[in-house]
Amino acid sequence: MTYSIHTQAMPAADVYQLATRVHRHIGFQKIRLGAMLCVLEESGEWRGRTAASSFRGFLQEEGIYPQAARQYMKVARKFILELDMSPEQLRAVSRASMRVLCAAADVATRDNLDELVDLVATLPRPEAMEEIRLRFGGGESAEAPFSKPVGRILNEVGELTQTQRAELFSRLGMRTASARTSNAS
Repeated sequence: MTYSIHTQAMPAADVYQLATRVHRHIGFQKIRLGAMLCVLEESGEWRGRTAASSFRGFLQEEGIYPQAARQYMKVARKFILELDMSPEQLRAVSRASMRVLCAAADVATRDNLDELVDLVATLPRPEAMEEIRLRFGGGESAEAPFSKPVGRILNEVGELTQTQRAELFSRLGMRTASARTSNAS
């Protein structure tokens, strides 16, 4: 796709149509990037491409925000790799926010996919989130949200390898599940 950045001479309706197409294209590419990152992570092909020792480090070195990447991957894993969503369906939902797409991914099944696509593609974000919650029991968590610093730490802990987690827990004076089960034997 080639787009001109010179929009001064274009009528406002044409600029709007162009903006809509670009927005849809960006959303589609985020989902596509998520699928590629899933493959890289699962295959281990990211190793050796940078000096990173973790997938999170790889993402950071590549200039990809890890939290955003995890959202892209969650959506792609469910809609592309698991449910094999058609390109037409992907294009239909590509303008939705990642938050809505993640909520939809949490509840998506082969049986409700068409209904979810229609809902996500047609409703604004607040209404889509509410409908997902009401119809499918998904969306916003009933748990109280964590503070940003705690959420950031939990996100980073989730990215650690098992060895790194064990080191962290031992320094915090906590034992991992594997250490508890080996001591119980």
